[in-house]
Amino acid sequence: MSTDTLTTALTPPALPVLHRLRNLLIRALLRALRLFSPSIDRLLTRLSASPGLPVSAPTEAYWQIPRAPVAEWGCGDEVGGYADVVVLGSGITGTAVARTLLDWGREQKEKGLSVVMLEAREACSGATGRNGGHITPVLYEQYPDLKDAFGPETAMQIMRFRLAHISALLEAAREEGLLEDTGCRRVDAFDVYRSQELFKESKRKLEVYQRELPVEGEAYKVREGEEVIKELQLNENTAGCISTRAGAVHPYRLVTGILARLLREYPSTFRLFTRTPCTAVSVAARDGVELYEVTTPRGTIRTPHVVHATNGWVSHLLPGMRGKIVPARGTMTAQTVKNEQWAGERSFVFFPGTGTHTFDYLTQQPVGGGGRYPAPEGEMMLGGAYAKGNWMEEMGNADDAGWDGKAGTYLSGALDEHFADTKSVVKQLWSGVLGLSVDGQPWVGRVPAAVAGRRAPRRLESGAACAEVRGGLAGPGEWMAAGYSGEGMVHGWLSGKALACMVLGLEEGPASEKARPAGARGAGADLAGWFPSVYRVSESRWARAGIEDLVARFLC
Repeated sequence: MSTDTLTTALTPPALPVLHRLRNLLIRALLRALRLFSPSIDRLLTRLSASPGLPVSAPTEAYWQIPRAPVAEWGCGDEVGGYADVVVLGSGITGTAVARTLLDWGREQKEKGLSVVMLEAREACSGATGRNGGHITPVLYEQYPDLKDAFGPETAMQIMRFRLAHISALLEAAREEGLLEDTGCRRVDAFDVYRSQELFKESKRKLEVYQRELPVEGEAYKVREGEEVIKELQLNENTAGCISTRAGAVHPYRLVTGILARLLREYPSTFRLFTRTPCTAVSVAARDGVELYEVTTPRGTIRTPHVVHATNGWVSHLLPGMRGKIVPARGTMTAQTVKNEQWAGERSFVFFPGTGTHTFDYLTQQPVGGGGRYPAPEGEMMLGGAYAKGNWMEEMGNADDAGWDGKAGTYLSGALDEHFADTKSVVKQLWSGVLGLSVDGQPWVGRVPAAVAGRRAPRRLESGAACAEVRGGLAGPGEWMAAGYSGEGMVHGWLSGKALACMVLGLEEGPASEKARPAGARGAGADLAGWFPSVYRVSESRWARAGIEDLVARFLC
């Protein structure tokens, strides 16, 4: 997905007084509106409530057909014992965390870390297995606003972090031997504008981006004129396009393929339990040693580290994140068309209106290939319909057992609007739950006690007797990486790696090449050099962020 209304932070840290005044005004406005509008009252109630556990029978996504061999791994097994780290969630973030932790131990030729992953439903059944398959970072559109908010250096770091996901995911697929299964590839990406004014404004932003980040902006081209529109088979009312190189992938096969390899290679230290929701996290002492107790319907695990990688559902177990990361339901389709001219080679973001808050996103599957799986048939993976559906009912909605009928109807005919002479047939329609960060940036790092609603276990004193607890990691705690605001494929993988570095305690000093997590290749433990500090969780950021920030971004 690609929109600055979901991911741009508009609160300059240098203007805290104006920020507070703005939020006071918005808060007063919302209180007044609640008195007169039942729908707004219901919306604000949902945004501040727990999303609960994921529903047990969600809609079936195109990506999940056929099911992966690990889809229901460990679903009937008893849960118990001890783990060095418990990861909640089996999507792209949780998998990146587990892969980094497990492969790091092998790189160090030490006794491997023990890792347990808990998934409430089937493996990779959340947002990662339900998205559009894009690896398309939002860059030039948001760079000017990010620069105003955080300064040029931080804005540039965010651009490079997002952009790095294209090569990072391609490298991961290559290392895992999954290039053919996942169809992970580079594609030509086009931002398509219908409004001349919006196209003009976007070209201005691109000029700024290319001037200040010439290397990162080199691949961009402005495409306009009748011949270009005809060549791309676009609607004749298209004002123009901005093109670059991006990526695409079968996200479900990438994640489940990596999980299968981890289960094979670490049979004694990695355990995956699907259909095993975590229902509670608490701190308890046994034999004088404090640890977290992670409770599930089939048993309890003791651990010094709990990683929350559940995105839109993260506030269920972290009550302090309610109203900070809110769920929102999106709608996706897989459609068939008779067009193999550029199958698998292009992706699009369409802006049919006068603002970037209304958009659709599309990538096309290849024809043939598929590795060990059935060959794709050039399906058009189309999602979006933002501001076209019942958006007020979709905000705060974590029920992916259904979808917005209005959005589904729009998407079913949208290809015929975006392209010239296209006759599409819907093959699959489903929904997925996003995690919207109210201040526009992901939340990655150690969770403060005020946010978790509980303190961390006390660190063992030097020489304390506890054979099962491994030393050398960061101090006990809860950790999170969530709130990608619909941009998980260009945030989740490296955020998971960064979080694993934090848990390993590798950021506390200069990291040698040997200490770099497996597959990092330039994304080692020197987090300050590549991980945006504004993504980190802190009490001050948590106290400052509120629903008012989300409202302000939609109003601007």
